[in-house]
Amino acid sequence: MDNLVAQVMKKLDERDQTIFRCAYVKNITPPDNDIFLDHGQVFLQNVAINLVFNLYSMNQQDLWVAWILDGISYDVNFRLMITQQMINFIPRMMVLDWPMLFVVDNKRPLIASRNRIISRAELAAFPDESIIIQSQNQKMTADAIDICRIKNLKIKMRTEENCIWQK
Repeated sequence: MDNLVAQVMKKLDERDQTIFRCAYVKNITPPDNDIFLDHGQVFLQNVAINLVFNLYSMNQQDLWVAWILDGISYDVNFRLMITQQMINFIPRMMVLDWPMLFVVDNKRPLIASRNRIISRAELAAFPDESIIIQSQNQKMTADAIDICRIKNLKIKMRTEENCIWQK
């Protein structure tokens, strides 16, 4: 029995490290859900604004949204690859609360903070070259600004809490 448990644990560990890469194409059916059995991570390229909107709206008529939500139920970690121009179309609450990571230009994680005062310690924990969404009611300490320079963190100031299409 211990051998069976060890094999299952090994398979789960391997699954967690295995990445499935695919591209979003609006009119093409998403991959089969079977990939979630063998892949713990999905990197979704070419993410479009309409997909983000439908995902945020939980529009399961969109087959890609249903597929992503199924993947989340399989405990798959999603990375949605977006462009710089799309940052203002990503709801801050998706960045904070949804179990997925938005990645800008295939390398810069998009991150937000709940804290009213963003500290050096908080920013130090973020990956280098991250893009930080800061709302108007948030402030940064002087040390936090220094760590932004050291870690090459880019601050994207939001004039409002919501993204462009939520206004």
